[in-house]
Amino acid sequence: MEDWLHLIDAETEGELMELQQRTMIPEVKETIVMLRQLSADEQVRRDAYYREKRLHDEATAIGNATRKGRAEGRAEGRAEVKNELMEMWRQKGFTEEQIKELLGE
Repeated sequence: MEDWLHLIDAETEGELMELQQRTMIPEVKETIVMLRQLSADEQVRRDAYYREKRLHDEATAIGNATRKGRAEGRAEGRAEVKNELMEMWRQKGFTEEQIKELLGE
């Protein structure tokens, strides 16, 4: 388990080389070889870069849309409450001037 964690945390080629020499787990050694092969392939690196960029862009777009939707929802909610208050005050006999004063307009 510890060797797998070291593999996941490895940031440099030197760390990978040390782990490859030290580990007794064949699967870890095979994974290091595959990582080197993938890193050597320019097209694979480019594809991985664009995949990560697409995922980041999608997450950003979703976050922006969520914030915008919430802001619009709050604005619509405030407008509804304002309209309901105005109607209630009109029914109670308040003048338009009094209503504007109550609303701070």
